[in-house]
Amino acid sequence: MPQFGKLLLRFLNPREPPDKPKVFQTIQKNLKLPLIGLREVGSGYNAFTEFESDVKNLLTQKATNTLASIGLEARLPPKIRAQRSVLCRQIDSWIGGKSVDDLKQEITHRNLHLEVREIIKFGQYTNVFKIEFATINMASHALQNGILCEHVKIAPSQIQQEKFIDILICFNCYKMEEHATKDCPTSNLTVCSECT
Repeated sequence: MPQFGKLLLRFLNPREPPDKPKVFQTIQKNLKLPLIGLREVGSGYNAFTEFESDVKNLLTQKATNTLASIGLEARLPPKIRAQRSVLCRQIDSWIGGKSVDDLKQEITHRNLHLEVREIIKFGQYTNVFKIEFATINMASHALQNGILCEHVKIAPSQIQQEKFIDILICFNCYKMEEHATKDCPTSNLTVCSECT
């Protein structure tokens, strides 16, 4: 059975959020993607699509421009973000010591099939960093073929797919893997997150 797709459409200006009919109409008319529902959350709308695979259609450049025109921006779900990301380990310190901007530009320039969205470094460590690519296919390409950076090859054996683990947590009582916040049996009781 196919799963519904879900994506956060964040308000660019929370004081002037677009109304639901405008969002439904704009996405259907301009992107040819009928949504099956919108649920208002604190910072925007959770948009629901018929299929999980439809979410990628809300992340294209055309969709980004269309959503911006009505005061929204799409936020990539953590699961998809993990599928687009790889960890590079055991990297030569000469490469790992470069700035995030230099690495991003160099990897995009030297690898024709790869477009880097973001590079995340882990403190002072120069032998490991994370790369988020523009698509899942680009991450797969890097995993299979490696990455060239400043004439140094980051081999497939040095690259690992980022893992995503979905954890159900109640932000009221802080129990894990039992229930969501909205279904908390002790909803009248709030537990301190630091004391839990």
